[in-house]
Amino acid sequence: MSSRGPKILLENVAIAFGKRLVVQDISLALQEHDLLCIVGPSGCGKTTLLRAMAGLIPLRYGRILLDDVAITRPTPRMAMVFQHFGLFPWKTVRANVEYGLSVQGRRDEEGIVTRLLEVMGLLEYARCYPYELSGGMKQRVGIARALARQPEMLLLDEPFSAVDAMTREILQGELVSLWEDPQRRRTTAILVTHDLDEAILLGDRIVVLCGKPGRVCLDLNVPIPRPRHPRDFRFHPTYPQLRQQIWDALHHGYAPD
Repeated sequence: MSSRGPKILLENVAIAFGKRLVVQDISLALQEHDLLCIVGPSGCGKTTLLRAMAGLIPLRYGRILLDDVAITRPTPRMAMVFQHFGLFPWKTVRANVEYGLSVQGRRDEEGIVTRLLEVMGLLEYARCYPYELSGGMKQRVGIARALARQPEMLLLDEPFSAVDAMTREILQGELVSLWEDPQRRRTTAILVTHDLDEAILLGDRIVVLCGKPGRVCLDLNVPIPRPRHPRDFRFHPTYPQLRQQIWDALHHGYAPD
């Protein structure tokens, strides 16, 4: 964790659609290379909050700062991975991943695209089109496309919810490996998920949103050391209590004593 000021800071953030408040009084701070997981019931504003961080939705009040600079519109310093792939069907796998660089006017002089395709197990499918891929492979392409930009902030909106359980576990493991790669030390991430185990596996911190409008009802650190693996993190002695804390906050709508 960096000793400098927060990488991203949310201060008393509220978001509304018309007269209806969706989230209210959200305050959070993340240091560089933190991975924060946000969980909560449907309708509590998780995705709305993530989109506001990306500069896609205006705030009712409060502010969101990236390195002390207010976010008011999308910025190339951030990349977002959506729930439903968002690939260009007319582009090959390689061209989809390269798109993240091309929109910034950058050329792949360091071989980033090839390296990511190899890491994500997509190199042999580089010339394929999205219709030729499974759901899990499409999501790998989406993640690779976001990472190719080498963003300072990576925002992930339930990136594994559209795939089967086995593929989900494989993708979780790949994201864990990517996160622990020394080349990713400058990237900070926020992941929205409904899956409590996914949050514990991936997160350095977990925030639970409760209520309508959504508010933070629990904010805790994950004490399970890295590296973690999807098959063994549940055997850590702190796992049962940690999961119960999150479940209680979701069930009661507040963090019990």
